[in-house]
Amino acid sequence: MMTRIGKLMVLICVFVLVGALTAPAAEDPIKIGIVSPVSGNYGDHGKLERMGMKAALEEFGSKVLGRPVELVVADSETNPDVAARRARRLIEVDGCKYLMGAVSSSVAAAISAVATENKVLYFATNGNSDTLNASKANTYMFHVAPSMAMLVRGGADYVAKNIGKKWFYITHDYSWGHSGTAWARASAKKLGVTEVGEIKVPLGTRDFSSQLLQARQSGADVLVVTMAGFDNVALLKQLAEYRIYDKMKVWYTLMEFVDMWPLKPEQRQAYANVEVYWNENDKTRAFAEMLQKNNPDTPCPMPLDNGTYEGWLAMKILLTGIQKAGTDDVDSVIKTIEGLEIKDNMRKYPTRVRAWDHQVITQIDLIKANPKATGPAMWDVIDEVDAATVARTKAENPINVSISK
Repeated sequence: MMTRIGKLMVLICVFVLVGALTAPAAEDPIKIGIVSPVSGNYGDHGKLERMGMKAALEEFGSKVLGRPVELVVADSETNPDVAARRARRLIEVDGCKYLMGAVSSSVAAAISAVATENKVLYFATNGNSDTLNASKANTYMFHVAPSMAMLVRGGADYVAKNIGKKWFYITHDYSWGHSGTAWARASAKKLGVTEVGEIKVPLGTRDFSSQLLQARQSGADVLVVTMAGFDNVALLKQLAEYRIYDKMKVWYTLMEFVDMWPLKPEQRQAYANVEVYWNENDKTRAFAEMLQKNNPDTPCPMPLDNGTYEGWLAMKILLTGIQKAGTDDVDSVIKTIEGLEIKDNMRKYPTRVRAWDHQVITQIDLIKANPKATGPAMWDVIDEVDAATVARTKAENPINVSISK
């Protein structure tokens, strides 16, 4: 009969053997699935966010916990159904425990549903709809880009006091565009602004002649625009072509550098909220120069745009979370990221990750395009706003998705 000491030794051997079989080897990669637009309306934006993710990974030496990190890219095609299918494949076939990416908020919501079902951690990098940290919020998603509440509140007060108080809206007709107009309306009520009209345009619109004719005849002194991508490049050109700037000022609730860069200098006249500007300070300038040097096929010069920054920040938060947790266990990493503060973020204000709604908060810039600038320094920064001062409060968004609740 085996003695008690003998049984104990056998059990220890079994535990050691099982541990050796199940623990990840040092050479096993940690796989991160990137669901990002390679084609379609937001193809350029997708390229920039992937550039930022790769830059952050290189800062970590392409490793975390001593294991290599592998990025597996899938084209979302800016289509929620396609993105959901490819997210599922990244999890079930490629073995990704983490997902990241999406420029469109509708695509982000579709990826989030798949991630939640499989208890995989997802970073919505560049969707700005408020639904992502409200009705669509969940424990397995962090919302990295600022919500439209932050963006609109970061500029509405200045616009109402300094530009005009009769607003006409042109809006992309999906959840992100709706969020922009909704928060502009909410701000307008408090600021004594009058609404004189609204037009919603579907994705893929490139001819805005009828919409701009209606805006010209509306009597507005401010055209409030929530649009992006190649559609927006077309709109920006036609704003100048139809001499809209002679009739009213134009304020974008969110502008991408890559959308404005293709324009002639005289076509760049709008005010806008942005998430970052490459020419903000010495650190952002140095980072943009490094990106340009390492990415000769970038869609714009000095390619530190909103998408680039949020992609970089999402990867930095994830890898910092894994490193601090000391494990790649998803629930442990989520717990570590909740409440995390990133100070080395190149900005005036630190980045904070709120535990209760999983919203990442940094900074909003209000800029004015300079039609006399001929190089990439085509904007002037009017204001730098601490995003914490304009983000929704718990009273405004009474949810709690923290894993520790």
